[in-house]
Amino acid sequence: MSSIPNATILTPAQISYYAQRAGFTGQDLVTAVAIALAESSGNPNTYNPETAAGTPQGQGSYGLWQIYLTAHPEYAGVNLYDPQTNANAAFAIYSAAGGFSPWSTYNSGEYQAYLIPSASVAPPVPGLTAPSAASPGGGTSILTIPSALLPAGLPAIAAGEGGFSWGTAALVMGIILGVGLALYEI
Repeated sequence: MSSIPNATILTPAQISYYAQRAGFTGQDLVTAVAIALAESSGNPNTYNPETAAGTPQGQGSYGLWQIYLTAHPEYAGVNLYDPQTNANAAFAIYSAAGGFSPWSTYNSGEYQAYLIPSASVAPPVPGLTAPSAASPGGGTSILTIPSALLPAGLPAIAAGEGGFSWGTAALVMGIILGVGLALYEI
């Protein structure tokens, strides 16, 4: 398995957010997050060429839920490194299979080491509607994180439609600092 160096590693709460938007709920949401962590360690840029399986070049497994293009060619040409796009694809595959059987980490039980209490999974986002599983291409930015997932206690600044919060500012500053440190190390 390989991944892009210095890639953003998503927290279970962030992965949960994308999984909820895709349509996972209840205990299946908790299981889906554990599978994503077992498959990719939370790195949305993970790629496994699946060479041991004789997979043709570029048709391996992509992203958080390691969507295997050889088994799911309908996702060829789709940005499976995008967390929301990958979550949408995972939910469609899960729905079509009637469960998590398409994931080897589920079948082997490896995902169980990544199970977290449901209280640690992101709370339901009010007014959130899941995108259609039939349209796997719809994606979002990693920076689109609801305020419920940001550190508690940070006061909001009223800024009209869409708003801006200290939590968002803290996240952006953290990213800028991380990029600065990465460049400093080079």
